[in-house]
Amino acid sequence: MTESEVPGPEPDWQPATQPPYYTGKNPAHQYSVWEHSAPLFQMVGALALPVQPVAQRLRLHVERSWDGLDELDVVLFRLDGFSFAISKHDGNPLGVSYVWLTQPHEQADKALDTLLEGVGIGEQAVAFRGDPCDPAQRTATAQDAGSPDEASGVTFPNFLWARSGAPPA
Repeated sequence: MTESEVPGPEPDWQPATQPPYYTGKNPAHQYSVWEHSAPLFQMVGALALPVQPVAQRLRLHVERSWDGLDELDVVLFRLDGFSFAISKHDGNPLGVSYVWLTQPHEQADKALDTLLEGVGIGEQAVAFRGDPCDPAQRTATAQDAGSPDEASGVTFPNFLWARSGAPPA
């Protein structure tokens, strides 16, 4: 068998991971595993803390990934019958870690409660419950008198990390 040599990239090709996608001369667009799978997940809330302490408590390995928004930390794991993902983008201005179910479930509140119990933290660690981009699902936390929007000072539907076709995190 003869060896084939692959030529290097063309000088005017932008990196395949660099937005805006499909506008440069590079014919390839690379996407991450997170970007591919996250739109299938069900958001169940957010924790007012980074991913690392939760991962350390459960002895999980934090993966470093990226998507069309930013680089992020993410862990995927099973806990008491629920499949979770917890993610935090580096540039997320809210400073929260989003909690997802990797398989949609009717008992999202029970899933989040299971996570809190498994990690050994209380409701004070919950920034909000539900999906901030779906007002029918979103609920205020126990310590919030108002809505999650009021509690965070951010109106989620206009927020950069809102679920608007781009993968959330």
